[in-house]
Amino acid sequence: MDLGGGVRLRKTAQVPLFALLLVSRRFVVCAILALLLFVLTIAKPGLCAPAQEPDSRPNFRQLLQKLADYSPDPCGPPYGREEDWHSGDAELRLFDQAQQAITQQLNASAEGSRPPRDRAEDALKKLEATSAEINAAWPEENRFRYQIVDLSPVLVVKMGIRTHETFFVFGIPEEDSGKANQLWRDLGSGDASAEHGVLQLSLEVYPLHRGPSGKMRFLARFGLSGCAGPTGVEYDAREWNGESVGGLEQIIKQAGSFGLDGNVPGFPQIGKFRTEGSLITLPYCWYSSIDTWDNPSLCTVDTYDLSGDNVKFRSRVYNRPDLVPIAKAIDYAEKRDYHAVLGYCASSEVARGLVRDITPDVFFTEDIRVMPTGNGKERVKLGYGTFDVEKRAGHWVVVAFKLE
Repeated sequence: MDLGGGVRLRKTAQVPLFALLLVSRRFVVCAILALLLFVLTIAKPGLCAPAQEPDSRPNFRQLLQKLADYSPDPCGPPYGREEDWHSGDAELRLFDQAQQAITQQLNASAEGSRPPRDRAEDALKKLEATSAEINAAWPEENRFRYQIVDLSPVLVVKMGIRTHETFFVFGIPEEDSGKANQLWRDLGSGDASAEHGVLQLSLEVYPLHRGPSGKMRFLARFGLSGCAGPTGVEYDAREWNGESVGGLEQIIKQAGSFGLDGNVPGFPQIGKFRTEGSLITLPYCWYSSIDTWDNPSLCTVDTYDLSGDNVKFRSRVYNRPDLVPIAKAIDYAEKRDYHAVLGYCASSEVARGLVRDITPDVFFTEDIRVMPTGNGKERVKLGYGTFDVEKRAGHWVVVAFKLE
């Protein structure tokens, strides 16, 4: 009994240890299985869902399909649909998709022996064909379109959809994020619509004279307009140093306006647009307090010197220099900027009087009368005010004024 009981006691003592080992192994296995099941549950439909999740951004084709719901021209038929005016976000995303397609094609290893322009055009032709398919109901001039300006070592690509045009610049910078680089990159772009919120934005790209260091330069001239009324113009000149992605610098920026027909009696437009050679001229007009209708009266032409490595402003010529000091003085007087007003007046007394007395509605007028009063002297009747101006040391200044 004792022996048997001892044996039983020994077996009884050994069973818990064996069972414990068996249970421990089963516990570990079950725990692992449970953990895997938990991971599978929370990661469904895949263990690496964040990495494998498809890009939710619409691609080029999907964006074209979205734009197909709009009229080809926001100012064309069917008229009166305000929703046709708010496609800017989709258009900008479409241009970004085009930029990515061009960059990818430029860097395709199998295409390395072909000229960069040809590679870029391959990508653009595919995008153009896609738009011709999806936007077949649109006029050809409103579908996706492009123009390549080869300004070695860069390509400037102008592209458009509907009545919106923009540009992208592609090149191979020496470095990218501080590392040596041999790939084509998007160096920058230009789009006047974001700043001005216009419905129609046209674009032309012009090569510019390169300075002694040979840096690439070009000018983008944007035409801006709504569905009616005067048009705007914006000049945007860029230069690239060839060194980095961020090396595309804006060297000229000037905005202005043009009237409906460019014909304001007594206020001829001045200057011609010119981009050839080392001296370029950029004409434009602007709205002021002496306008007599929905046309800007005062116009100018700016000249820039591109002969050196640094672009320099050369001169500004006005169509009516005798009336510029009146318009400028009124503008700054309404802002109560005495020192700016003083720059257009013959004395501090006149400048203080303008700042004190000018109100925004005083000079609204449909007529302006200029009467010579002597050599280099004029009296200008404008709205409820009369100004005397004189030419002194080659510049016109306000010498007196009176409000009725």
